[in-house]
Amino acid sequence: MATITPTLTITSTDVLSDNINLSLTTALTVVEPAKIARVSVLSSAPTVLQAASTGTFYLYVKNIGTNSRFVDIRIADDSVFASLAVGEFCFIPMKVDVGIELLALVGTEVVEYAYFKKS
Repeated sequence: MATITPTLTITSTDVLSDNINLSLTTALTVVEPAKIARVSVLSSAPTVLQAASTGTFYLYVKNIGTNSRFVDIRIADDSVFASLAVGEFCFIPMKVDVGIELLALVGTEVVEYAYFKKS
């Protein structure tokens, strides 16, 4: 077993009438397999990140492309649950046995991703 420690910090002095200063950190226990990689995502066919039979896992995805194109994150039945603009990211605890695919809305975009199997 191993541990990953994600941290989420949200701050702002002008989005609301009061300042926002929120920071959350937790330690998550994970086991093999784990993977981190970069991939070019096409608009012509989905890029499969994780098969639908992999148990539960944590998913990190960041659109690091330079083409100002959105990338959809969807489960294997084509249901989109997130759409990332360039520079945006997500970290999601995924439900058991959900396949994950990426699809660029236009052309090609580069994405970095990681998954960590829950213990």
